Amino acid sequence: MTEGSWHETVNPKRLRFAGSHMVGVAVGADRAIGDSRFRFGAEAQLLGHFGRQDHFELSVPVVLRYVPDTRSVVTSLAAGLGLSYASDVPQVEIDRNGASQRLFVHWMAEIEFDLPDPDLTTFLRLHHRSDGYGLFEVDAGSTGFVLGVRKRF
Repeated sequence: MTEGSWHETVNPKRLRFAGSHMVGVAVGADRAIGDSRFRFGAEAQLLGHFGRQDHFELSVPVVLRYVPDTRSVVTSLAAGLGLSYASDVPQVEIDRNGASQRLFVHWMAEIEFDLPDPDLTTFLRLHHRSDGYGLFEVDAGSTGFVLGVRKRF
C-alpha cells in the first residue's frame, strides 16, 4: 500500500509506502468483443490486508482488456471499475484522510506480461479504492501495487 494520491504512486519522487501489505486471490472471466482486440469481463478479488491495517477486502470490478495483435512480452492492458467492501474501515485511509468507510469505488489499471509457460502470465496492477470524486460521502482512498500470477483455464 502507498501513501498519497493514486497519481503520486506513478511519480518516483512522490512515492511513499504505507507499511501495510495485501495478499489475495481473484477469479475472473472475459469474452471477446466481436472481432476486435478488446475483451470485456468481470472479476472478484478477495484480499487480506496486514501491517498497519488488518482486514479483508472484496472488490468486484468489470474489466475492459486490450490484447495486442503482435506477439510481445506485453500480453494485455486492462482497466476495471466496480465496488470494494472492506471488513473494517481501512487504517491507511483513516491515517491519510482522517476518515474512511467500508464501501467505496474500486478501480484498477493493469499491464500483463508473458511467461515461458503459455498458461501462465504475470501482471502489475494499481489497486485503488476511493470515494469516486464525491460519489461517496467520505473523501478518502488508498492505492496499492499488486504483482500477481495469472493461470488461464
